[in-house]
Amino acid sequence: MNNQAVGKIINDELDILLNDIFESLYKNNRVATGKTAKSLKVVMDIKADIIKGTLLGSSVLEQLEYGRGKTKNGTRGNSEWFKDLLNWVRLKTDKPDGFAYYLFKRINEEGYKGTPGLISNPIDKFRSRISKRLKAEVIKDFKRNGVNGNR
Repeated sequence: MNNQAVGKIINDELDILLNDIFESLYKNNRVATGKTAKSLKVVMDIKADIIKGTLLGSSVLEQLEYGRGKTKNGTRGNSEWFKDLLNWVRLKTDKPDGFAYYLFKRINEEGYKGTPGLISNPIDKFRSRISKRLKAEVIKDFKRNGVNGNR
């Protein structure tokens, strides 16, 4: 099978997945500072007969979809995360800075529910699209080269 064609399919589909995740984050109002969205990137690794495409991103994406439990003892959380939350309050709301502390404390005490489908829906669409495209490439290769690769 043509590695260039397969690599292009994988790269194209990962780029579409990246855009679909961006759209989902924005559509569901899950972008505060933009750091999480900016963490997403596609990495391709093509060596001889091995083609590997990977979408990398912040672990926060998982929490945005599936939520997170309360912090141990429901008291302290990550101070860097608090700074991001404070920045979000300043950028996206007209609330005073104290609102960031209220949210921070509440999420640490109760957890966060998450947004079902935020990342998994784009991934499911990606799987369906890439399967169809790779299957079509295999069929095209068989028609061109025969089953044993030589006609």
